Amino acid sequence: MKGTPIFEEVFVNLIRQPGIWLKLLIGGLLSFIPVVNIFALGYLFRFSRKVRRTGDIQLPEWTDWKAMFFDGLRFLVVWIAYWMLPLFLVSLLSSLLFSLEVGMFAYLVFSAAFLVLPVLFASALYRFQMRSDFRDLLDINLIFKMAYLEFPKFLIPSIVFVGMFALLLPIYGVAIFAGFLTIIAFTTLSYRRLEYSESVSF
Repeated sequence: MKGTPIFEEVFVNLIRQPGIWLKLLIGGLLSFIPVVNIFALGYLFRFSRKVRRTGDIQLPEWTDWKAMFFDGLRFLVVWIAYWMLPLFLVSLLSSLLFSLEVGMFAYLVFSAAFLVLPVLFASALYRFQMRSDFRDLLDINLIFKMAYLEFPKFLIPSIVFVGMFALLLPIYGVAIFAGFLTIIAFTTLSYRRLEYSESVSF
């Protein structure tokens, strides 16, 4: 895609991809099963890498399962570092606020985290895929800067991600997989435009 990505256009183009419903079904079913869900994460990693390299949101095929598993492990490392660990810290902070009888602030902090974490994770994933070097994940200041820079643009995709998860919660595997596909497509295209415009240095 050329020009500045528009979320609505990216979303429509994504759901019009040939075979998307079958690919969503496979990814969603795999996401239900512990350990096996690493293959679904590998697919998401492969999709993100393809979008970054080509600027095209065409969905890859479910092939080369061995490589997909290792890609899933890479995705998992980024997810733990920039989603699960921050969520754990936010949970501790929320518990502390509840113990101080300021539950309203606890809810606000926890709710805000669900809007911020998708953006933070997407920034970390893009940064990691630039060189596939895990040491880049230690550049916390740069990753937070990337997230801050694009946060206003990514707010709507984050809301859609959370809404999709809430709406499809009974089939959470499909919700997680579809939500990640959506936010990865838009955020990767957005960061790709910045990277190749040479106006911002990552």
